[in-house]
Parts: sequence; structure tokens; C-alpha cells
Amino acid sequence: MSKSKSKVVPLRPADVAPISSRPEPGQRIQKAIQEAAARQIDRTQPIKVTMEIQPDGPPVIGCPHNDADGFMVHLRETFGGGSNDFAWRQLGLVRTAVNATDAEEMNAALAFIGGIQPNDQIEAALAVQMLGTHEASVRLLATAMKAGHIDSIERYVNMATKMQRTFTAQVEAMKRYRSSGVQTIRVQHQNVTVENGGQAIVGDVHRGGGPQG
Repeated sequence: MSKSKSKVVPLRPADVAPISSRPEPGQRIQKAIQEAAARQIDRTQPIKVTMEIQPDGPPVIGCPHNDADGFMVHLRETFGGGSNDFAWRQLGLVRTAVNATDAEEMNAALAFIGGIQPNDQIEAALAVQMLGTHEASVRLLATAMKAGHIDSIERYVNMATKMQRTFTAQVEAMKRYRSSGVQTIRVQHQNVTVENGGQAIVGDVHRGGGPQG
């Protein structure tokens, strides 16, 4: 008698249970929803695209609404520059980095880029690299979980670890690049106690080099 394989429940099942049959959220969940909704108002909406898979040739990526000029403005801003060519090139690299097969995967990747909010082409390029590194590390870990031999598991985990370290280095590189040229002003507070009849001197005090009486 063969063993039946464990059923894998998809994250988004096709036959979703009707809303009316589900229980209402509790008070704490309702509060969390309200707080999240308030925060969502101030968040920038990431750009979205359409993607049509062609039988012969690369996918066609396009604008999901009727404002083509506004779409290009949004796209350029997503990649921190003013060049249409650069923005389209990075869009293609985003698809390659995550091996996106539909618009949902593309838009999820673009939300990652939008969350970083690149300010120029250097930051945009680094953001795309961070996306690819993150994707690679998670895929390697998933492959390790499916590997049947300990040597294979170790190999994939080691590769994933290298990707994770690279991602951390990329985050630090982004921080250093963004902080370059920014002057830091350090304010030092001094507590001065003055007794009755005394005088307070704020600043450096240098004694003379002569003999003391």
C-alpha cells in the first residue's frame, strides 16, 4: 500500500470560502486593522505593470491604466532618475532578477524597489542587485529543504548564507552611499553648578605654565 503524499495548500486557493461564512475579526484584530489602515494612507503606492507572455520572444510589459505619460513619470521616479531608457532597462533587469512569469510577480518585485526609494541611478542599480540577492538566497534555502542528501543540503545552505551576507553588505553600502557628504553636527551638553558667590566658566580652561604659589 503506497503512502499518500501530504496535501500542499496554496497560499491563494482558487475556491476561497465565502466571506459570509467566516467569523468576524476580534477586537484586537479590528484595532490592528484600523491602525494599519491609518499608516497605509501615508505610504507611497508602488508602480504596477501589466505583463503578457509571448509564445516567441520576451514578455511585453506595459502600463495598467490610460495615463501613459504619468506611468513613465512614476517609472522614472521608481528608479530614481530622469531617463526613460535607464528605467526600462532596470525594469527588464527586475524581471530577470526574480524570473517573473506574470504581472503579480513583477509588481511584487517592483514594490521591493519602491520600498527602497532610490534617489539616483547608483541607488537604483544597488536596489535591483539587492532584489536579486534576496530572491536567490530564499530560493537556495527552499532548494536545501527539498534536498535529500546531507551534502546537498549543506551546499545549498552555504550558498544561501553567502547570498545573505552579500545582502547585508549591500544594505550597508546603501547606507554609506546615502550618508556620504552629509555633515554630522555633534552637540555636547555640559552641566554647570555654580555655588553662591561663585562664577561659572563655560569652555576650555587652560592654566598658565608658571610656578604655583
